[in-house]
Amino acid sequence: MSFDKPPKRRGYSRPQGTDFAASARQRESVLSLGSISHLQYYFARTGLLDGKGGQLARKRHPKATLDLSSLDNSLLSPRLVSDGDSSYASMASSPDLVAQTFSEEPIVESPTFDHDHFDSDEYEVDPDILPPTTSTYIHREKPLPKPPTIEELKATLTQALDAAAKVLDEVVSSETLSSTKPDPTSPKSGQGWHEIQGMQVLDVMTLAIQAAKVYYTTHEHPDRLDAIKSEKEIRSELLSVMEVLKHTATRNFAGGYREDELKVMTSWIDSIRTMLRREEEMEAAEKVERKSWVWLKGDWNGREIERELAFLSSIDSEADPLPPWTSIDSAKELPTPFLASFQNGLRLVKLHNASVKKSRRRFGAIGTFHTDTQKPYRCAENLRYWIKAAELRWEVMLKVDVKGVVYNQPEVWKDFEAAIWQWCRKVREEITAEWEQS
Repeated sequence: MSFDKPPKRRGYSRPQGTDFAASARQRESVLSLGSISHLQYYFARTGLLDGKGGQLARKRHPKATLDLSSLDNSLLSPRLVSDGDSSYASMASSPDLVAQTFSEEPIVESPTFDHDHFDSDEYEVDPDILPPTTSTYIHREKPLPKPPTIEELKATLTQALDAAAKVLDEVVSSETLSSTKPDPTSPKSGQGWHEIQGMQVLDVMTLAIQAAKVYYTTHEHPDRLDAIKSEKEIRSELLSVMEVLKHTATRNFAGGYREDELKVMTSWIDSIRTMLRREEEMEAAEKVERKSWVWLKGDWNGREIERELAFLSSIDSEADPLPPWTSIDSAKELPTPFLASFQNGLRLVKLHNASVKKSRRRFGAIGTFHTDTQKPYRCAENLRYWIKAAELRWEVMLKVDVKGVVYNQPEVWKDFEAAIWQWCRKVREEITAEWEQS
């Protein structure tokens, strides 16, 4: 047999590290790749890759006889033969047979490994790779931490602002003392002190900016922040502070912080605190308003229409008061003053947008509608906007003859009033469920 070819190594080999894209690191198929090294280790140690099975098994001819040399020699020993077979025992004890057996070449044991194979026990096992266990191949889901609540974010932002304000006050006091009583030999003067002071200000202001950014982007009610201060103003103030930090770091904090630079940073901190204070005032006003919602709780059996009227009156406090409701059956003339106030669709659109603002899920508002309803087609479009928004936002299907309402056809007013009560009931139930869960 020729041994010119280099031996082919089989079995366990240490896998090379693999870098995955950021979008693929959390996939289940990529996470399972971490167990391949354990599988290779297990296969190599148990002999599953030593050429005895699978695709590496040696092929035998189908007509070949049984190779008795690969069996244990003790199985062919005469001592294991039964006494009943005396002829075989006499042959084994015959001196001719023994002489013939040992006159030939000695029996060579069949090799159990290929010549081109390295035993896996000869490999130097990496101590950093652990051997496989029963828990190696069990997929475990990593517990994800819960996102922080708005109260936790506000507390983090307040602490960061307090720390930044404290450091800025120390800078202002040190600058004031150095200007009144300059002392060149003081340790709190010179370029080294300015660099230390500048790095401290840079650290605390960076943490404050990061906390403010997280608070802006993860706020549950961004429209509330927008009502206090527009996003454009928030971004401009934030960029001005970052620009100041950039300029001071570029000049290596030479001369310390200037008065205008300190003013920009302190005014930004004051503006954030003012915004938080105004937000708390708005939250308190909302709580007082919710306490005045009589339709939110209570027993309203037999007074369903009265409850819906209370809901309509409280949901849009900026609009004019609703006309008194009159039953269609007892009305002398149609439409009644109550239904006539909804005929052009403008009040319904405003009620829809006001309901979206009262809800916890603030989406699906009607952005475009007609305020000038002198033309009939504009009234019809307002009604269609309201019907479609009710379907998309509140998942309620309303059947209204829009043209009949606009052109005052008597047979459509009963269905129109039923659609209004249906919309009120669906919106009220959803808003009530949301506030009870919070």
